[in-house]
Amino acid sequence: MAHKKKSPINYYRITLQWGVFALLLYMLLRPLLDKSYSPDFEAYCPFGGMQSLASYFSSHSLACSMTTIQITLGIALLLAVILLSKLFCSYICPIGTFTEWMGKLGRKFKVHITIKGKTDKILRLLKYVLLFITFYFTVTASELFCRKFDPFYAAFTGFSGDVVFWYALPALLLTIIGSFFINQFWCKYLCPLGAVTNIGIYALPAASVTLLWVLLTSVAG
Repeated sequence: MAHKKKSPINYYRITLQWGVFALLLYMLLRPLLDKSYSPDFEAYCPFGGMQSLASYFSSHSLACSMTTIQITLGIALLLAVILLSKLFCSYICPIGTFTEWMGKLGRKFKVHITIKGKTDKILRLLKYVLLFITFYFTVTASELFCRKFDPFYAAFTGFSGDVVFWYALPALLLTIIGSFFINQFWCKYLCPLGAVTNIGIYALPAASVTLLWVLLTSVAG
């Protein structure tokens, strides 16, 4: 019987993933030694930058305390998605890394399942619904709605700040338990940033088709 060939280890990816978690651990532990330090776990959040930029275009105000750093990162992420696909989700996002590890643990215990067919397609639509809700309330209130339920932000802030406990707790439980049984459950079915990156992947082909249509209609009428 032929043995299944193992995929080569991507050391660059593993280094980046562990590097992100090392940075987060540093931010958690530093206040124990430096009382003046207050960790900002959304300081380099590209999704927050995207929402803030949308809020600025809509109401000419930046959502919460978002700065040009987050906005620049948001634009950079969109460009990276167009050019390099889902690099951020796979290499950098701590939730993506965590859910991947949970999936490996689930497969080790042989409790992993795969959702297929219409059920899979319907569930994948949920993240686009959540994306719309997130952007709608962010733009209308000029406050980052994702703070209320973001499992990453809730976990690393201890459910403090703008976190709404009854929004964030189910999101966190779904992230942990769901990913144990279903491969990257949060990323695949609920993550609004995942919805943005999916849209961004098709931005270049869509722009190319649009440009071709414009050229053909202007030349051929």
